[in-house]
Amino acid sequence: MKCDSCGENDATVHITDITDKGKVERNLCEDCFRQQQFAAVQKTVDLAGLLHQLLHDKANEEITGGAAVSCPVCGMSYLEFRSSLRLGCPNDYQVFGEGLLPLLKRIQDGERHCGKVPSRVDGDVHRQNELIRLRRELDRAVQREDYESAAGLRDRIRQLSGGRADVP
Repeated sequence: MKCDSCGENDATVHITDITDKGKVERNLCEDCFRQQQFAAVQKTVDLAGLLHQLLHDKANEEITGGAAVSCPVCGMSYLEFRSSLRLGCPNDYQVFGEGLLPLLKRIQDGERHCGKVPSRVDGDVHRQNELIRLRRELDRAVQREDYESAAGLRDRIRQLSGGRADVP
């Protein structure tokens, strides 16, 4: 039996490929078989190189985009955050928000941490958290045009903030 590829040498390698189109049998000589294997390996190497280049480009895009962003309060850049995985101040959550959300989704179940406040923290943190929650409720009440609830929430906010409307 002669080689299906070159038609000159005797076929010593018999290959059966099964595809969605059906079964294809090929009979090849040693030289043609080696050439086809080399071509298949070369395609695999080309794909690996392409994948490597794509990952490299993505990393450079992230680094280049993040290098320009830095916190105006503490001065930490996005690159510094990515290398240390520690934020410099609470304002960094706002500044690096776009890069933080995917990271937080991978680390924990959601985008927002809903854990407990440490017991050693003074009451001011609890008061600030309550004020934030009440302000959100107030905004929702105003959007729903539920002005009676909004007035009650406004009064509660004033009471917690000591009568000052400018307290965050």
